[in-house]
Amino acid sequence: MELTFGSILQLARFTVQKPREGARAVLSLNLPNDARWSLLLLVAIGAALLTSVSIALLPAEMREMLGGGAQSPLVSAGLQSAALLLLVGVMTQIGRWRGGKGSFADALLLVGWLQFILLLVQAVQLASQLVAPFISEIIGIAGIALFFWLLTNFVAELHGFRSLGKVFAGILLTMFALSFVLALFLMPLMAAQGV
Repeated sequence: MELTFGSILQLARFTVQKPREGARAVLSLNLPNDARWSLLLLVAIGAALLTSVSIALLPAEMREMLGGGAQSPLVSAGLQSAALLLLVGVMTQIGRWRGGKGSFADALLLVGWLQFILLLVQAVQLASQLVAPFISEIIGIAGIALFFWLLTNFVAELHGFRSLGKVFAGILLTMFALSFVLALFLMPLMAAQGV
């Protein structure tokens, strides 16, 4: 399959319509590892840039509440990359622990692809924010639902799991556990800084 911008958009639409088949099609491209890493880095940078533009469009009071770090594309790109890499690792290891067969390289590609689709949604949301903020909020909620729908299907396809319900429950439990662990680590740091 020759990759052009048009064919990539078609594959993205197909993936939204049929996530498992879309994931299978992406994995069948057999992209080299450097291309998979490049995709992850590019989508993280793209998301950071769109987030920075979104923040710039907010009223000054709201921008001040977010602080300078949230407005920096460099900081945002670093945080996005770290979060995506964490997702790749968790997706691989938890899936294998539950009897899955997926590899880190394939998880890397699927997370990059997932973020690319969400980047398209984010671009549409940003455009609608300029015209109709109410529609932008609806797109934001739909984007969250799409994230969970695609992630559930991608994890199932990556590891060969059949039950989407069990995969979704596993994702929620894993997110809860990670939030708890992160809170345990961050609370002492925040207390030391007097936050």
